[in-house]
Amino acid sequence: MKRSLLIFVFQCVSTVSFFTQESFESILSNFFSNEEIIRSHVGIELRKQNQEILLKYHSKKLFVPASLQKLFTSSFAINTLPNDFTFKTYVLVDGKIDSLTNTLLGNLIIQTSGDPSLESRFFKNQSFISDFNATLKKLNIQFISGKIIIKPEINDYQPNSQWLWSDIGNYYGAGYSSHTFKDNYVEVFFRSTNKIGDSTSIMKIEPPENTLIIDNEITVGTSNRDLSFAFGAPFQNIRNMKGTIPANKENFPVKISMHNPKIFLKSALKSECNILGIEIKNRILKTQKNISFDTILIHESPLLKDLVKCVNYNSNNNYAEHILIESVSSKNKRFSLDESSELLELFWKDKLGLNDFKFIDGSGLSRLNLSSPNLFNQLLNFQLNSKPNIKETFLNSLPVAGISGTLRYLGEGTSIEGKFIGKSGSMIGVRCYSGYFTKNNNYFPFTIMINNFVCSDYLIRKHIEKLMIAIYNNL
Repeated sequence: MKRSLLIFVFQCVSTVSFFTQESFESILSNFFSNEEIIRSHVGIELRKQNQEILLKYHSKKLFVPASLQKLFTSSFAINTLPNDFTFKTYVLVDGKIDSLTNTLLGNLIIQTSGDPSLESRFFKNQSFISDFNATLKKLNIQFISGKIIIKPEINDYQPNSQWLWSDIGNYYGAGYSSHTFKDNYVEVFFRSTNKIGDSTSIMKIEPPENTLIIDNEITVGTSNRDLSFAFGAPFQNIRNMKGTIPANKENFPVKISMHNPKIFLKSALKSECNILGIEIKNRILKTQKNISFDTILIHESPLLKDLVKCVNYNSNNNYAEHILIESVSSKNKRFSLDESSELLELFWKDKLGLNDFKFIDGSGLSRLNLSSPNLFNQLLNFQLNSKPNIKETFLNSLPVAGISGTLRYLGEGTSIEGKFIGKSGSMIGVRCYSGYFTKNNNYFPFTIMINNFVCSDYLIRKHIEKLMIAIYNNL
């Protein structure tokens, strides 16, 4: 490294003592001795719990945060919604149940609320469909004279307007819906041959839905990884699938976004009625004056703390956007994804007293989000000084290095295993970490953001891991 560059790096290091200064200067110098790092855009900040800055490098410059954005969303949710908040899904009837004929003389109505956990893969022990089944069985309903109606009647399935076309057809870009069901994605199971370049065949789709059409252009590839992707927008029932999957697979699953969650939910409910032997007559019933609704089931989501943990542990885009909309929405107003991110930005500008950042969504999927290491550390300090229950919920939502969540393999078997809690953020050319080093019962907020690298993500991760180990050892 040229002497002038080393001097420049040293000038960007903020320290508390001569000994620490020498240590951190050496650590940072070693980090920037890697060509992959020199050629990238890098921002770093480390501070004490009392906000005293120990180390900084371009800490106020703006970077694409990727999934670090979820830290702002999850923190916003637990600072806005009550501790005991749950999403609620209601099952109602608008007519009497005739016990002689075991007939519901009316409609079966499902009132959804945008619950991201409704029949979710992440909470398999809480099943709306199982509760629905048990309720109908207990009431001994054999006939429904009317229809199954899902409300709200408006179908508000939407991605963020600034998400890439190449993302919204895939499971991680499914978007928001009041009728969210099974994480708003389906799994397409493929069979592949042992010949590179061969076409593949679809074995099944889960959950099944005959209105979804797959245009399959996926072939057998040389990689042992899933390199397939899907194109398609909400309400567009054709998904064009391209790319490759590994050879010699019998039931290889690929996750893609649903074209319409409301349709999948209704199909699942009808299927459950069929399993129970319930005949749905689908008659158009006369509108009655002063109609009354009886609630036969209230299904509740897991508690907010568990939903937020799913956001951060699993870096779940779908949960993040649904929790964001719920947090900004008043009783009679449901904001769009775009509007919600604007309100999220205004909230944090007010709380942190800063203006130099831009929020486009709640999950970090957009490349137009812009934040800085300094901003994330301000958030981390804010949470350390929040009410005890809010602080506890936030800290417990963060994965632990070398142990859990998306940090499972970061620092595994090193000195930072179990000693760093935080969030990762990544997409092509982006790798970021933000969280706390924990040492001697103290928290040290730390954020590193690297953008625009062209080497492998694995190599960047290893350089960051080495840097974090060195920093922790010198705290």
